[in-house]
Amino acid sequence: MKKIILAAALLLVGIASASADNRNERPVTVDQLPKVSQEFLAAHFKNLTVAYAVEETKYYGKEYEVTYTDRTEVEFRSDGQWSSVERKYSPVPDAIIPEQIRKFVSAQANIYPGQYIKKIDRDIYTWEIELSNGLEIEFDLKFNVIGYDD
Repeated sequence: MKKIILAAALLLVGIASASADNRNERPVTVDQLPKVSQEFLAAHFKNLTVAYAVEETKYYGKEYEVTYTDRTEVEFRSDGQWSSVERKYSPVPDAIIPEQIRKFVSAQANIYPGQYIKKIDRDIYTWEIELSNGLEIEFDLKFNVIGYDD
């Protein structure tokens, strides 16, 4: 009996915490995104169809996520600048990849033949890319490699 009560209590706690996370999210249209975000999407993903867009309220502002029908996901910070781009089946557009990172990946072509960048993240301290083989490479702000993760 104790096990059933414990399981029920854990289930209720899990449901409550999962629903609490979603209260800060609301669907939006691309037109409701910050102007900078709209311009970024128009410049790099104009030929894709938006599946949905979400605005998430955080303690320090709002963040946005746009998902396309081909499963491309683009995340934006509260100032409208992109923070992450992930493509499931295609490379990330070259125009958003810093030249130093593009050169590094090109120089490693003999080690990682046929690989392309399918995800790129940036924050105030680092850049991180994921190659199509799943290898993640982290760079500092001067584009020095600071870590690998497979």
